[in-house]
Amino acid sequence: MSLFYRTRLSRALVPLFLGSALSLASARPAPTKTPAPSAPISPLFLLGAGVGGFVLGAALGAAFKKAPIVQAEAPPDLVFDLAPSALAIVDSKERLLSVNPAWHTLLGTQDSDSQAFAPLLHPDDLAPVRIGLLSIFDGETPVYEREARLFRPDGSLVTARISARKQGEKSKPDTILVGLSDVSELAIATRELEGARAAIRSLYDVMAGDKSANLDAKMKSLLSMGCGRLELPIGALSRRTKTEDGRDALETLFVQSPDRRVRPALILPYDDNSSEGRLLGLDLMHTIADWRESPCVASGEGLTYLGAPVEVNGKWFGMLSFASHETGRSGFEANEVELLGLMSQWIGSEIEREEARKELERQQNEVLAANLKLEELATIDPLTEAKNRRAFNEKMEEEWSRATRYGTPLSLVLLDVDKFKSYNDTHGHQAGDTVLKQVALTMMAAIRTTDFFARYGGEEFALILPNTDTQGALVLAERLRARIEGVAWSERPVTASFGVATLHEDMKQPENLTRSADEALYASKNRGRNRVTHAVEIESIEV
Repeated sequence: MSLFYRTRLSRALVPLFLGSALSLASARPAPTKTPAPSAPISPLFLLGAGVGGFVLGAALGAAFKKAPIVQAEAPPDLVFDLAPSALAIVDSKERLLSVNPAWHTLLGTQDSDSQAFAPLLHPDDLAPVRIGLLSIFDGETPVYEREARLFRPDGSLVTARISARKQGEKSKPDTILVGLSDVSELAIATRELEGARAAIRSLYDVMAGDKSANLDAKMKSLLSMGCGRLELPIGALSRRTKTEDGRDALETLFVQSPDRRVRPALILPYDDNSSEGRLLGLDLMHTIADWRESPCVASGEGLTYLGAPVEVNGKWFGMLSFASHETGRSGFEANEVELLGLMSQWIGSEIEREEARKELERQQNEVLAANLKLEELATIDPLTEAKNRRAFNEKMEEEWSRATRYGTPLSLVLLDVDKFKSYNDTHGHQAGDTVLKQVALTMMAAIRTTDFFARYGGEEFALILPNTDTQGALVLAERLRARIEGVAWSERPVTASFGVATLHEDMKQPENLTRSADEALYASKNRGRNRVTHAVEIESIEV
């Protein structure tokens, strides 16, 4: 029987024993020298003696009860109490039998706080920690470790590494030793690192995603990604501009705004204090001189804002910003601010690249236009603005190859201004040039778009007629001859002679077709000029 129970029992029995003894003693008569005859004892006397004895015994018992009983106390465990790590002894019912000062320091608890371990754990971590501790009590494992979150009395959380091990040598211990190591800063850093990695992956997906997407599509994807990562509904890319009255302003280029509160092509001056202006951070904007100091983070009543300047070619282009009137965020993590910086830098680089691409494209177009001009000058007759002999030769090769490959008809018309030398000598070179220009204009106005007209040399012109047989070439040539003759010439009437030739199987080279048309032209001149002659007519005469 323990000392505690022995003491309680003795305190209860002493008054009873003392009271009974005193009652019996008071009931016996005092002895005399001469024996007297026995007389009966009065019941009242016995009752009074018993009561008196009981009272005296109770008084003595109370006196004994007040006397302190000194017990030996266990010596303090200095290793446990002075350990720098938070330690606790936990029994199988999850009660904290003992905790050291470091435990109270870490969790911010007092000696009078709850002595249960489970209520300290975050609900998401409670079940796995319980299973781990139970595995130690059941003897399945001697050690259990896990990272978990624990509540402080003020409701804040501390992330700690829990290390639990069994006490003693028993396979199923009655108590276990639980230690806590504060890893809150490491957990925060890990979360920030994971957030930064996720943000960078999202940014990379936008940058290296669809290669066919243009800059506009990429900007829209970037704003959508930013709104999702930052949990802010409104995102905008704005550029610096001027209002009509010359004030500094921002113009929204790309906008992510579900409620259309902020719209593209919205121009707001820096001093605008409207709802849209606040969402764009205009009340937080710095002057142009110190734009690099523009704030990245701002929050206040009814507004959460995160913005960063966009730099293009070393100059302030505008702002990339995300905001909300509804969200209750009080701040942003470092990785979120870093993400915004990466996004603004990428946008600046993309705009620089796009501007460089457009400038290169402009320069290339200028070079192409210059080349085309040079090519045109190289293939255009400067006097008549018709194609020249060089262009004729290239076109003749092309149409010859097509006609011989596919078996399509091809005709050639050569014409020469009648008696041009005498006209030129009589009326002067300027009048002669005027005649040549008018002939060229008349011809070009009458032919089809598929036909090819060129100045062949001097007062001679050529007309290539793809997909045109002998009859069609004769009809067209006669119409052209009549048109030239019908022009109201200022000095004297002007006519032209025509020679026509059509491709046939005996012709092996383009020069064969040209020679036939030239022979037909001379035949027209020899026949009196101002007429059309086809090469087949000459061939029939020769036969």
